[in-house]
Amino acid sequence: MSRKTENRLEEIADAAVACFTGMGIKRTQMVDIARAAHVSAGTLYLYVTSKEALFHLAILRVCDRPIGKLTLPLANPGAAKTAAVVTARIEEVAILPSLRAALKPDTRPDVTVLAAIGGELYDILHDARRAIWLLDRCGPEIPELDRLHAEAIRGRYRDDLAAVALKVAGGKGEPSPDLRLAARLANESIAFAAMHRFRESPAHAIGGLSETQARAVATQSFTAILMATANRGQAGL
Repeated sequence: MSRKTENRLEEIADAAVACFTGMGIKRTQMVDIARAAHVSAGTLYLYVTSKEALFHLAILRVCDRPIGKLTLPLANPGAAKTAAVVTARIEEVAILPSLRAALKPDTRPDVTVLAAIGGELYDILHDARRAIWLLDRCGPEIPELDRLHAEAIRGRYRDDLAAVALKVAGGKGEPSPDLRLAARLANESIAFAAMHRFRESPAHAIGGLSETQARAVATQSFTAILMATANRGQAGL
């Protein structure tokens, strides 16, 4: 593939990401992506064979997979292979050393460990935000991706975070349902600061906020949510 062809393919991939993230798979038409990529619909079919193939290309793009050696026109490999690309990327980036260490049986983590976990989670979500936005919008339309999104992304750390918060508070046993809910809410506070705030309109955006400030506030909120519920549970409230 020539560099010119690869550049055009990257432009098409970025246009596909934008269109699918904005409208979903069913509502997005080939002509929408062609228009966004500044090419004709006929030119688009020189690069992909179908809208499903375009979605796979979009997934490759947000998962940082090389596309310069693809065989063109790219055919639809099927939902299972598209989901496999996402799974492989999750395993590459979803690594939280502080969480893994805190879950070891003989450890007694403290609040600073929770803050470190929050910071690591922030960095992962911030870097992967384009992929997560795409999955948020399109996952419900593809069962394989919807299940993966629920289990490997949204639900991946909820119970582990609740278990660590319980250990920090000096508790034992299984985390209670309200502590698992707190873990989900703590995750959402990180997710908003790390990625969702970038999609707000100017009227709703928080002006003058640096990335350092956003990360610090999100981490503090993350820790406070978990510890408030864990301590309340230990006090029998």
